[in-house]
Amino acid sequence: MLSFGVAGARSYGGVGVMVDRPNVHVRLRKASRLEARGPHAERVVGFARACASAWRLGDVGCSIEVVAAPAAHVGFGSGTQLGLAVAAGMRHLFAMGSETHVAPAASHPVQDDLEPTEHDWLFDIRDAMEFARAAGRGRRSCVGVYGFSRGGLIVEAGRVVRPGETDDDATRDFSPMVARVRLPSPWRCVLMIPRDATGLSGEAERAAFSRLPPVPHEVTTELSRIALLDLLPAAVEGKFIEFSLAVRNYGAMAGAPFAAESRKLPYAQATADLLDLLTELGAPGCTQSSWGPAVMACCETLDKAGGLVERLDSLGLAKHHDLVIARFDAQGAMLRVVE
Repeated sequence: MLSFGVAGARSYGGVGVMVDRPNVHVRLRKASRLEARGPHAERVVGFARACASAWRLGDVGCSIEVVAAPAAHVGFGSGTQLGLAVAAGMRHLFAMGSETHVAPAASHPVQDDLEPTEHDWLFDIRDAMEFARAAGRGRRSCVGVYGFSRGGLIVEAGRVVRPGETDDDATRDFSPMVARVRLPSPWRCVLMIPRDATGLSGEAERAAFSRLPPVPHEVTTELSRIALLDLLPAAVEGKFIEFSLAVRNYGAMAGAPFAAESRKLPYAQATADLLDLLTELGAPGCTQSSWGPAVMACCETLDKAGGLVERLDSLGLAKHHDLVIARFDAQGAMLRVVE
């Protein structure tokens, strides 16, 4: 995040990037009642009910299968992606053709390994914001909302919280996106995900925010400088070393205002040690995602990402972590109609 808690200033803005693994994959079809199966099934039903209420669909029947989804509350924004995916499917099944819901323009995927067909749909920002409002997402960070539409490295400005407004206010403004960059296709991201740890969420996260002091103005100023003058230019120009150093510097500074709460988490020291290890192994572009416990490291090529995973495996990290090599996603979500 760029900022938090300063009266009259924007809060919750920040930087994030979309990756293609671990991914969210859901299947929806019309049914006699609303039901879901697979990981996060109860949460998925909640998203579907919220969409039905927001779009006044009535007592719709829908069978939802969660084919794949990352673990919740580890730093992947899986709740947002699940909520928007369910909303996209619900709209396509039940709300298309109404006066207020028009089908998005058909768009072919841009990634080489996805074969385009006339049944594929991508989404623009307007679609993603509609899905977020219906599913109740984007209350703080909106990186995942904008990333749902066409992926990329996202920088958002944050939103001003008006007097009397709450995070749950359905009429709230979304944090505006100020930049999107698609990272060079050879670059990769190595993800290290502890199997038995989760970050803050729900009431515990709200309580932590209530105890945190505002982010100092000078910290927000420096984070903005790093994002706009170091990180984004290096991404646009494909300068990997400069980009990696900017990732490390941004991550370290962005985490500092939250240290009073994050150091209470049981995996805090292990995460700090892992970040030090990654730097020693020649991967300086590493940082924790959100509250963690997921950690990411930038690699210039697939071969270097594979080499890093092999080193981490040889040091025993794979005993307690899932090690994943991901691409920086340049497409965003895709809906495919299957006959």
